[in-house]
Amino acid sequence: MSIPKEWFQFLLPLIIFLGLFLLRYISQFVKARRLKEIAPYLNGVAVIWPFSPPRIRGTYMGIPFQIIFFAAGRNSPGRMQIKLSFSFPFVLEARGPGAMQGLEQLFQRGRPIETGDKAFDEAVVARADRERDKAELYLDNPVNRESILEILKEGFENVRFTEKELILTRQGDFLGGELTPEHSLRDLALAARLMQRL
Repeated sequence: MSIPKEWFQFLLPLIIFLGLFLLRYISQFVKARRLKEIAPYLNGVAVIWPFSPPRIRGTYMGIPFQIIFFAAGRNSPGRMQIKLSFSFPFVLEARGPGAMQGLEQLFQRGRPIETGDKAFDEAVVARADRERDKAELYLDNPVNRESILEILKEGFENVRFTEKELILTRQGDFLGGELTPEHSLRDLALAARLMQRL
């Protein structure tokens, strides 16, 4: 039984696409095994499932956290996302100027906040989505501003406070060798500082 030429022309690109898709995720799956070595240093466990971004789950100073690793794609760099489960009384995003591009700029939410701290306002674009007065009060504290600045200087592209969690995002090939227990602990410590002065 032979496959008609029309069917073959239709199936070949699909087979190639599925093959590349599987190859990418198998490669990510193999690289992610290193997380099993790092996770115990963070009081966490590696969670590696097929077709799901690998992650480390655990608790830091009693706060549940996840560090999620997204593989690089053809048009997108790899990235790491740190999520700490913590309820903030406002929704706020802080990022460096020019970090938002393309469609993100069109659909950005919230109005900018100016703190009156020239160094901070020049280095950080802060936008409050809800409970703006509480977000402004949070940024009134120089220690909180300093912590946000330090996180951005460390290479994180944005910090997002929500009613359920704190999210830090950073670009890089972390599964390819840029990840160490020391760096991960430092990142968690920097994130935890944002919760200490509400």
